[in-house]
Amino acid sequence: MRIPLWSRLRLAPRIIVVIVAGLLAVKAVDKLMPLVIRPPDIIIFDQAWLLDTLRDARDRSLAVPATERPAALQDLPARQWLDIIPLNAQPDLHHASRIDSLAGPRAGAFAKLRLQIAGTLGLAPQDVLLMADEPDDPEYSARPLVIILPPLPTVMRDVLDDDKQDDLLSSDLRIAFRIAPPGQSGEDWILVMPKSDGQEAVRMIRNVALPLLAVVMIGSLSVWVARGIVRPLDDLAAAAEKLGRDRELSLVGDFNAPELQAIGRSFNAMQLRLKRFVDDRLQMIAAISHDLRTPLTRLRLFAEYLPDQDQRRQVLSDIEEMEAMMSATLTFAGNRLKDEPHSAIDLAAMLISLCDTAADAGCDVGYDGPDHAGLHCRPVAIRRALANLVDNGCKFGKTVRVRLQDAGDAVTVTVSDDGPGIADRDHDAAFRPFTRLETSRNRETGGTGLGLTIARDVVLAHDGDIALGRSDSLGGLQVSVTLPRRRGAPART
Repeated sequence: MRIPLWSRLRLAPRIIVVIVAGLLAVKAVDKLMPLVIRPPDIIIFDQAWLLDTLRDARDRSLAVPATERPAALQDLPARQWLDIIPLNAQPDLHHASRIDSLAGPRAGAFAKLRLQIAGTLGLAPQDVLLMADEPDDPEYSARPLVIILPPLPTVMRDVLDDDKQDDLLSSDLRIAFRIAPPGQSGEDWILVMPKSDGQEAVRMIRNVALPLLAVVMIGSLSVWVARGIVRPLDDLAAAAEKLGRDRELSLVGDFNAPELQAIGRSFNAMQLRLKRFVDDRLQMIAAISHDLRTPLTRLRLFAEYLPDQDQRRQVLSDIEEMEAMMSATLTFAGNRLKDEPHSAIDLAAMLISLCDTAADAGCDVGYDGPDHAGLHCRPVAIRRALANLVDNGCKFGKTVRVRLQDAGDAVTVTVSDDGPGIADRDHDAAFRPFTRLETSRNRETGGTGLGLTIARDVVLAHDGDIALGRSDSLGGLQVSVTLPRRRGAPART
């Protein structure tokens, strides 16, 4: 789906639009979130009222047995704002070290409040525990915020201002003190903390979800733009791969960015020029090879009347070699093998047949592999390619071994011989058309210089791979051909 005017924007403005849109979307969600999840309450306690409430709670706890303390504390007027819980052991509040971790004057203010509580209750400082923390952002606090103000009347200040570090502000305030007076034994305690509004879990989820939502929104927009840039590049890569394998045009479509549209037009024009260049030269080669058939036919007729049998045999041999070269050249230039439709074959049976044919011609050829191996391919093209490899091995060596390995998703054919081989530096040159390497090809062995070239073109047209190396067992050349199976083709027949 194309957005109006979007396709006219260049890549740089698109990236800027996506960044700004992502930031605006995150900001909008941030502003709308308080309408869905209400912010935490801000509870303001008068310091004197808080001290009186703590003393009242301790006095009521001392006046009744331990079993009746929950009921006695239930009637406290402060229960509307505070949870007052009697305990039979000292609570684990990470003790007063929590207030030591606060910064600057705020830590001193809470430490002073702890001493005031101990003095009001007549307890030793170690019998009073105070836990408080410093909220990073009060709007995103999960628990209600507590502010303890000095005795009223006072001038109201912005207690949420970060510059007012001496304010008694905390989002997790807890006070615990021992019930028993000094000199008496007992481990009963009272824990006092602001009453929960029941929204802590929801706010915690919100605090985790907001950053994740921002990442998802910005990431989604970025992926959308990136895909719009990468998809045309993938199309270009696929078209270039097809042009290199099949020598056929693969014109790319109209892209949605001005820069990419210019690249697509230039790429299509380049394909047309390359195709025309290659077709013209292949047509010229094919025409020359075809036109040579008539004079070669006349030469064959004249050779039949030569009185000398040795001369006649030599001339006819030269004519046969020239006809073989023309046939291979026409096949290569006409690209006929790639026009063949795909069909299912038994590759193992084909290799066994090729080996038997070469053995009947007097070559020591052996086959090693399964009796059956299915492959979906162009049968004539594959047979021509593999026959070229077996024929090369027979021409340049005395012993040839053909091995087939079936890996399920691909098959690998290895043709090895005991000939002189090809040096590593000449591997690339061996695949060039009409190339004869002095170490392996000569007048006696014949050859058009197109055997490996045709084999490579056929293998690449099947999305396969062909590689040259040295045979470990025979010491000569080893050619490895890997052909992937198409989806749905049977692994074995």
